[in-house]
Amino acid sequence: MNEAERRGAARQPVALPVELEGGHGITRDFSSSGIFYETEKAFSLGQAIEFTIVIDHLDTRMPIHLKCQGQIVRIEEKGEMIGVAAAISCYTLRKVDQGRVA
Repeated sequence: MNEAERRGAARQPVALPVELEGGHGITRDFSSSGIFYETEKAFSLGQAIEFTIVIDHLDTRMPIHLKCQGQIVRIEEKGEMIGVAAAISCYTLRKVDQGRVA
């Protein structure tokens, strides 16, 4: 079975900021069930993870924070950066208005 067949949903290629505990990254692609991002922060295969995808290009005055929980399913070393694939188990959407979460 190839990688596309294992995915629960089609991934969309997009570069968005990812906020991690103790670090940050940038997405290569993501869907409702998974994400691939690059970061300098090290992770372990199978590790539980929480992260936030920042979607500010829709409205820069009120960006959307997509807070996610999941599990690391693949790690790719890419020089100084580390590619991380994670299955997303749940997520919540929040709008942020001038520092306040709506």
